[in-house]
Amino acid sequence: MQDKSIYSSAPAYYTYYFDLVKSNDLVHELRANVALFEEALSGVPDEKWHHAYAEGKWTVAEVVRHVIETERIFAYRALRLSRFDDTPLAGFNENSYIANLHSMQFSKDETVSEFRAVRESSVCLFNSMNKKMREFLGSANGLSVSAEMLGFMIVGHTCHHLGVIKERYA
Repeated sequence: MQDKSIYSSAPAYYTYYFDLVKSNDLVHELRANVALFEEALSGVPDEKWHHAYAEGKWTVAEVVRHVIETERIFAYRALRLSRFDDTPLAGFNENSYIANLHSMQFSKDETVSEFRAVRESSVCLFNSMNKKMREFLGSANGLSVSAEMLGFMIVGHTCHHLGVIKERYA
């Protein structure tokens, strides 16, 4: 991100993810991130879709499911915060979420289509927020966050996992 003013009130570990985002235009970055995602996945051969690069690591399909599920959770949190709901929001265990999907098989095409749908929903959500809604601070997973922070986390988190996919699976 170019303007780092959001960093000052964000949880420390968010900085890594924020640094993966190219601009401060959240809606633009959400949209642009889709093309990067699809490009990265196009470099993954179909035979590697259900392959893990090491014992105990997630498969490509599981990494992508994780990205989708995390985006859904962050978007839900952002919705609550943008409506000035100050109820503390619980964390989640991403490993449990993936472990509970082991019996299901998701094709690459189905998963990419689902990602697009979830992302379009996120774009609509953040596009509907004004500045005050984006900046309202609440609590999620014991941390003080805003809808805006969560939006940039969605983009940065996706970028992080795209890097892993390119490095380990393509």
